[in-house]
Amino acid sequence: MKKISIISPCLNERENLIDLTKSVKNIFEKLNYYDYEHIIADNNSEIETKKILRNLAIKDKKIKILFNSKNFGSQMSTFNAIKYSSGDAVFLFLPSDMQDPPSLIPKFIEKWESGYDVVYGTRDKRQENFVLKNIRFIYYKIINKISLNSIPLNISDFQLVDKKILKEIIKINDNSPFIRSLPISFTDNVFRISYEFKKRKSGKSKEVFKALINTGIKGMIFASSAPFRLLIFFGFIISAISILYGMFSFVNHLFFITDVEKGIPLLLVSFFIFFGVNLFFLGFIGEYITNIYNMILNKDRVLVSEKINFD
Repeated sequence: MKKISIISPCLNERENLIDLTKSVKNIFEKLNYYDYEHIIADNNSEIETKKILRNLAIKDKKIKILFNSKNFGSQMSTFNAIKYSSGDAVFLFLPSDMQDPPSLIPKFIEKWESGYDVVYGTRDKRQENFVLKNIRFIYYKIINKISLNSIPLNISDFQLVDKKILKEIIKINDNSPFIRSLPISFTDNVFRISYEFKKRKSGKSKEVFKALINTGIKGMIFASSAPFRLLIFFGFIISAISILYGMFSFVNHLFFITDVEKGIPLLLVSFFIFFGVNLFFLGFIGEYITNIYNMILNKDRVLVSEKINFD
């Protein structure tokens, strides 16, 4: 009997956990020719959420809990949970708020069984505000422009990945990678399933704006070395413009009467533009160096303080 692993990161999701685990259980009661395990990676939730998780694990041994020592974020805790999974294929990210619908699980499994290494979801419709929706759209457009590997528009972390791909993923010397684009970087044998990203049933999103920015920057760094290439490109353009402007100023000063004071505003504007571009790319370089530093020290590791229902 084949086994499917499902990973759900969790942070203070007491309103949704019972519905989440019940939905997964009901689905696999119909898919009774599969064994399954539901791994919930808890990011140091409040006491009430932990009580619910313990009770769920006592009642159902297929529910396995990883209690992290602190909030490591959904990306790091999900990547860490992969190492504890034992399935023939793993759902990398089934959110506790069920905005990615569990009802699609059978369809994902069907496509995996037909021979695909990775079955990924795309959130082509979203029940969210206009501004955030367009920010995401622009972000993926930028990612695809700078990335060496094309990343599908609106791709989500809700993916079913074969264990042979996961074995290669775990070998990566990065404890906090950009998970949603990682599996498809190993294979072209993939299948896309489009769906609507639902509103939360209850509770508030734990993915605050800071966390979204952090994930976005991580995605750009993971995607390619293009920011360094952009630095070279912009450096060349700015240098060329500066040389041309210098030549123009020299000729203008040599043959025409000029008022030096008129050039001061342009000089200041040019300085601030150049300074801003420098700061922008220095920030990117800093992000790269920080990631390399953390990888060398093996710093971004998730400490699990307690495990339940793991053999």
